Amino acid sequence: MMITSSAGAIGYGFRSDRISWLDTRTAFALLCLAAIMPLLFVGMPPLVDLFGHYGRYVVQTDIENRPALQEFYSYQWQLIGNLGGDLLVQALHGLLGLETAIKLVVIGTQLLATAGILLVSRECHGRITPFAVMALPLIYGLPFNYGFLNFSLSMALGLLAFVLWMRLDRAGRNNAARIWLGVSGVVIWVCHTFGWAFLGLLCGSSVLAGVIAARERPIAALRQILGACWPLLLPLVPMLVWRTGAGGLDLQGWTLSYKLQWLISAFRNKWVVFDVVSLIAVVITIYWAARTREVAWDRRLGTAAAICFASFMILPVQVFGSMFADMRLVPYILIVALLAISPRGIEPKTLRIISLMAVAFFAGRTLVTGAAYVAQERTVEETLPAIESIPEGSRVAFLSIVPCKTTWELPVLSHMGGVALARRNVFVNNQWQVPGVNPLIVHYPAAAPFEHDPSQFVHSGACDAAVYPDLSQALRQIPQDAFTHVWIVGPVPDPLILPDGLEPVPHAGKGALLAVGGGQ
Repeated sequence: MMITSSAGAIGYGFRSDRISWLDTRTAFALLCLAAIMPLLFVGMPPLVDLFGHYGRYVVQTDIENRPALQEFYSYQWQLIGNLGGDLLVQALHGLLGLETAIKLVVIGTQLLATAGILLVSRECHGRITPFAVMALPLIYGLPFNYGFLNFSLSMALGLLAFVLWMRLDRAGRNNAARIWLGVSGVVIWVCHTFGWAFLGLLCGSSVLAGVIAARERPIAALRQILGACWPLLLPLVPMLVWRTGAGGLDLQGWTLSYKLQWLISAFRNKWVVFDVVSLIAVVITIYWAARTREVAWDRRLGTAAAICFASFMILPVQVFGSMFADMRLVPYILIVALLAISPRGIEPKTLRIISLMAVAFFAGRTLVTGAAYVAQERTVEETLPAIESIPEGSRVAFLSIVPCKTTWELPVLSHMGGVALARRNVFVNNQWQVPGVNPLIVHYPAAAPFEHDPSQFVHSGACDAAVYPDLSQALRQIPQDAFTHVWIVGPVPDPLILPDGLEPVPHAGKGALLAVGGGQ
C-alpha cells in the first residue's frame, strides 16, 4: 500500500495515460441518472420519517388556509441548524405543489450526493475511480432510508463544498478559499449541523495530512489548520444562540451494542441478505486496497475516513435532540474510505476488471434499492385508504404497531399519521416536539400523553423488555375526550379487543380504524 498526498503524486491532476471510460461526461451523466432511478420507480419516496415531515410541511406552508389545524399546530421560523429541506420545500411548493416539491427535494439531494462523490474523486485522483462508483450506493444508506432529509442534503453539500475548496487551495487562492469556507459553512450549517461538521472534518483532515507529511511541529501544525479553516467557525455564533434556548448539546446514550448494530447496517433497508452481502463487498474492497502494494491511498481522504470512524465511536446516540447521531456517520466513513483509494499502480487489465465489478455492484444495489422502495410503497398503498374514512378536521390517535425485537426491515408505516394530517386536516400525535429540532409547535395538552412522537409506537402484546406500551394498554390510556378516532397500522391482533368507548369503523385498506364515542 502506498500513501501519498502531494499534488504531483496522486492528488491534484493525476491522470492515467489513457482516459478511463468511466471518466467521461457521458459516464458522469449516466451515473447521476442511474443513481436517482430508485426514486423514479415510486411516488412519494417510502422513507420512514418523510411521511411525518410531509405533515409538518403542510403546517409550515399552508396553516393559514387550514383553520382545522390552527388550534393544534403553529410554525415559528427560527434560525436553527436543521432547515435544509424545509427551506427548499418553502421555495418550491407554490410552483410545483407540495408533494411534487418534496419528491424533487429528495431526488435533488441524491443528485447532489452523487455529483459530490464523483467530483471529489476527480479532484483527488484526476479521474472517476471504480472505487468512487462503488461508493455511490451508500448514499442510499440507513440515514437516508430513515428519512433524515436535512442531514442527507447537508452531507451532499459538504462534499461539493469540499471540492471547490480543494480547487481554490490547489490554485493558491487562499483568500478565496477562506471566503468560500465561510459562506458555504454557514449555508450548510443552516441545512443541518452535521454537514457543516463533516465539511470541517474533510478540510481539516486535508490540511492535517499535509502537515503530517511535512513533519511540522504540533504548534505549527495547529496554526496551519486554524489558518486554513477558521472561517468554518462562523456558525458557532448562531449555534450558541440556538442551543442556549434548546438544551445545549443534549448528549444521550452510548452503548457498544448500538455501535456494532450500526456498523452492519450501512445499507439497511428491507432485505438483510442483500444489504449485508453488499456491506461485506465494500469492506473486502477496502481491506484488499489496504493490503495490496498496487494501490495508492490519498492521505487527505484516508485521514478523514479515520477521523470519521473515531467520531462515530465517540458520539452518543443523541446529539442536539437528534436521534441516531452516531449511526448517520457510518455510510460516510465507507464513502470517504472508498474515495481515498487510488487506481495508480494497478495494471490496466486489472483496473478494467475492477471497473466492471464496481459498475455491476452499483447496478445491483440500484435494482435492489428500487425493488425495496416499490415493495415498501405497496405496503403504504395497502394502508393509506383508511384515511378516506376519517372525517375532515378529526382528532386522531395514531398507533403504529412495532415488534418486540427490532427487525431488519425498516418501519415504513411508523409516521403515516403525517399523511392523514396533510390530506384530511386532522390532528395526529406523530409530530416531533423536541426543543430546537424543528420550528413546528404542538399545542394540544388535552391529548397528553398522546400529543406527539413517540406516543404513536405500541407493541401488539406484552414483551419481555418492552420499549413501548402494548396496544391494549395504549387503547385504555387514550383520553377519549381529546380524540374522535384511533387509527392503528401494522400487524393488528385478531381479534382486536376494544375498551368501552371505541367502536370499529368500516374502511378500505389494512389496519384498524376506530371511532371514539361515535366519532364526534
